[in-house]
Amino acid sequence: MCMGMSPEARRRLDERFGQQVERRRQDHAANWEHAVRVGQGLGLGDPLGIYHTEVTPPLGARRVLWLVAPAVAYVAGVVLLVLWNPDRALPFIGVLPFLVGPYVVVCVLITRRRRFTRWLYAYGGGFAEVDPDGPPRPVRWDEITDAVDAWRHDGGESNSSWADDGFVLTTAGGRTVPVTAKYENALDPYAPIGGMIAALMPAEVGAAIPRFPTIAGLIVDRAVTPVVTCQAGAVRGGAVLTRGGVRVTRDGIAGPKDTTVTPWAAIDRIELRPGRVKVRPVAGKARTYTDHRDGSGYAVLCRLLLALGVTASYEARG
Repeated sequence: MCMGMSPEARRRLDERFGQQVERRRQDHAANWEHAVRVGQGLGLGDPLGIYHTEVTPPLGARRVLWLVAPAVAYVAGVVLLVLWNPDRALPFIGVLPFLVGPYVVVCVLITRRRRFTRWLYAYGGGFAEVDPDGPPRPVRWDEITDAVDAWRHDGGESNSSWADDGFVLTTAGGRTVPVTAKYENALDPYAPIGGMIAALMPAEVGAAIPRFPTIAGLIVDRAVTPVVTCQAGAVRGGAVLTRGGVRVTRDGIAGPKDTTVTPWAAIDRIELRPGRVKVRPVAGKARTYTDHRDGSGYAVLCRLLLALGVTASYEARG
């Protein structure tokens, strides 16, 4: 007979998880208070959540030259010494392995020293990104006119190998705002592996693990869903939406080189991945439209198709 968790064991488990959550709240109490002040100052309302990520800004040209100069000077000196007196050059070449390690360590330390924590404060009226040395950069939810899931090549050999890069939002004024997938909920003591832990634990233990909104959940709820609703209404009204060369119209869907659309009634289902759309008709051969340059926007496109009543599915992999 399978025995479930006793009420006392569940109480102790909830108490332990609650302690972890409370400890995390205390650790970030100052950040939450700052989020409250920022929200009041910008008129965005009370905080819904606070997220953070580590940012390493690119090195400027002057700093790159400063880092490269010693290596260039050393190589040039050794080359000249070899040409002038090869015997005297041997000791300098022999110490090279002992110089590479310290040089690399210095470069890494200089690069990491410029790292900082970027915060994203979420509110009912919008969100604001905050850096230590700059003013908040607010975005109101009702200003967002477009939202796409962002994907980038992950460095694999395959042209269809993609990595999740978050979202790119577009405001009514034409400003594009990238929101990285690396943001973590600062109040979640188990981020970013809470879901994995819950999946590996017994069902009752996994269900007890506290859940906190992820950055993806926040953007989907507050930005993507309203945008898709608006776009679906526009398509029904006769507008044409294009994503990666794929056109979605009131009457059907067409690829980049198609002269006519495939009617919705002739389509069984549509399968989407980053950079790829496969249209499976009721009869005949499936059509695949692939964009090897940009895999972005297909998850949101899937939501649009579902809103139009099309049978569609999305798989978040290349």
